[in-house]
Amino acid sequence: MPVVGYYIRSIEAKRRNPTKDRVDINTNLKITAMEKANVGIKNKEPSIDISFELHTRYEPDVGEISMEGNVMYIGPNINEALKMWKNEKKILQDVDIEVKNFLLRKCMTIEINLAENMGLPPPIMFPTVIPADKRPQGDTRYIG
Repeated sequence: MPVVGYYIRSIEAKRRNPTKDRVDINTNLKITAMEKANVGIKNKEPSIDISFELHTRYEPDVGEISMEGNVMYIGPNINEALKMWKNEKKILQDVDIEVKNFLLRKCMTIEINLAENMGLPPPIMFPTVIPADKRPQGDTRYIG
């Protein structure tokens, strides 16, 4: 697995207005910086230190949860990924997918707990068991 570690630098959670009706939940994950680093004690292995921001907003103006942190990434395309970031501020697709999937798993786990303690809907939909004759017809998208 190319992600060898991560840490959260800051977490901020706010609940503003009570939920009156429909709550739309929007999550945005953004890579903000990438720089070369080394991992290991004895044999230093080249890696990338990746900074990220994750924001989940509960609309209309119900609340928000924000996190910032870093991920340590190792893999075969480190030099290519760093060069692309330096020249274009774009992320190599393999690195982008691996890092964002990792972060979504880790950060959403934290957000679920925060949302529950703040009285906000969870940021992701949990599966539920519904009898076949009670299943809703039509649009079944999760809206909080």
